[in-house]
Amino acid sequence: MDFMNELIDCLNNIDYDSFDEDSLNELLDCRDSAPFDTEWCRVDEEISRLKNDQNYTAGNEEEQEKIRQKAFLIIEQNTESELADYVSDDFGLIYDSFVLHYRDEWLDQLIEEYKNGKIPAGVL
Repeated sequence: MDFMNELIDCLNNIDYDSFDEDSLNELLDCRDSAPFDTEWCRVDEEISRLKNDQNYTAGNEEEQEKIRQKAFLIIEQNTESELADYVSDDFGLIYDSFVLHYRDEWLDQLIEEYKNGKIPAGVL
């Protein structure tokens, strides 16, 4: 999936030098709080309800895992923090949305943040 690989490449454009321990903790806290967490969970629940054996296969699961792993490794190598788990989850959500043809304004904004070389958090 070309779009997902292009989006993963955007992770290499993030200025990781700007992340110190305090800024990483603040970013993680912001992602764990409303409105970001509320919206992320809403989209995740909606996507989960759409999945079934006909529209989401074992092949999709394998491809999603590979994409999540790529994203995880880039963030882990650059921050050595649990942020890698969060970004990996984002990329799984984005992948699933494309497979299931799910559209959402908030999710579009999440994707735009990555395209702009930013880790999404807070109000998007």
